[in-house]
Amino acid sequence: MPADPSLVSVVMPVGSVDELLPQQLATLESQTFEGEWELVLSCNTDDAAATAELEGLANDFHACTARMVDSSDVRSASHARNVGGRAAAGALIVFCDGDDEAEPDWVSAIVAATVPGTAVGGHLGEDRLAVEGRDGWRPPATPGQLPSYLGHPYLVSANMAVYKADFEAVGGFDESLIRGEDMAISFALADHGVDLRYEPTAVIHYRHRKGLKSMLQQHYLCGRGMSQIILRGGLPDGDDGSMFRANSQSVGRWTLPHVLRKASIAAGRVVGIAEEKLRRSPR
Repeated sequence: MPADPSLVSVVMPVGSVDELLPQQLATLESQTFEGEWELVLSCNTDDAAATAELEGLANDFHACTARMVDSSDVRSASHARNVGGRAAAGALIVFCDGDDEAEPDWVSAIVAATVPGTAVGGHLGEDRLAVEGRDGWRPPATPGQLPSYLGHPYLVSANMAVYKADFEAVGGFDESLIRGEDMAISFALADHGVDLRYEPTAVIHYRHRKGLKSMLQQHYLCGRGMSQIILRGGLPDGDDGSMFRANSQSVGRWTLPHVLRKASIAAGRVVGIAEEKLRRSPR
């Protein structure tokens, strides 16, 4: 069926049902948006108890129509977002995650900012859900603008809006990537002629992973994903990634976690390059 131009679809991938999900659902219940919208919960687990609980949460959601779609056949957040995006009935798809918290006017702000020919990334607030003592571990997720990689801005899948027609035209999120799928879809959208924009008033409070080990693992995988994107020609405007060997991030604070984070990304890049070369080699 053709997408409904009067409807907005908020899509959330759900890999597990924990104590954080109801908190995000409560923030979505409090949205001030006066237009027509739906909530699509993409269930990325085959655990029967979790599925039943998610169905109950959808049934108890009253701010708009809420429904669950099954994406459990492939365990992947990208796959869950793609399944949710394909199931979306609205012409505009807005993505968020289940472990963050949206401001009451988040849907209103990001919808108002997204016009045909654009895709929009909102602001990721990092103070409300911050873990004490973790200052200086990472650069800002949205440093007063869209984040960028090798000079190319990109949307973050935890807070972004894209027209369904554009989403489908670029094939959605690349499920073959280890990480960096939001970079990849952003670069594909840019090459498709979509203008990527930042909307500071569309705020979601972002929850980083706890602990040094989990952060380093996350950024190691991001480094591998970056190599995949570049070596597969995924940068926009014909960029061949010649800047890849250069340090693409500011040093910031010389804290040990910050240095280790950058080292994890670098290690992931090296491994990712080796993996891509091995994948391409004749067998």
